[in-house]
Amino acid sequence: METVFRGTISPGTEIGEGPFILIPTFLVPLEVFSRGMMTRTSYSFFTAMVDAVSGSVSLHPPKSLIVSEKDPPEGKRLEPKVSCQLALDLAEEAGRSMGKGKWTAAFRYNSVMLDREKVRPTWRVWRVQGENVIDTVTGRSENLGTLVAAILGEGFAGLVPKDD
Repeated sequence: METVFRGTISPGTEIGEGPFILIPTFLVPLEVFSRGMMTRTSYSFFTAMVDAVSGSVSLHPPKSLIVSEKDPPEGKRLEPKVSCQLALDLAEEAGRSMGKGKWTAAFRYNSVMLDREKVRPTWRVWRVQGENVIDTVTGRSENLGTLVAAILGEGFAGLVPKDD
């Protein structure tokens, strides 16, 4: 069964003018129960944002990522390479490894619960501006615009510098 991606993650910054790159993304609600010998017991809620192209995962507070039901802007839609089940597995692993960067991690255990019914396949919008790609959710700018434009090809030909 093919996953249908709907809506967009509401932008944290102004979307502005295109061209746009639309990246399929899974939003997975997580509950993490942490306990250990060197830390206090905690129970936390997160939303895992799983990139369906690269498989990268980032954890966010649950109310910080809101999905808008309106159609995404016209742009290049990348094909998902990560299935919904793999996205769930990646989100669960991200929750398990949370807080494991110190030596005290040997004494820490994270129990993760996923809400499979509330997984949201949606679009994440990136705007190409000159030689930069700007994430409209976080406002983060990456200096990869020319490379991405060259890879994506048509519709972005005006952004790639020509060799003389």
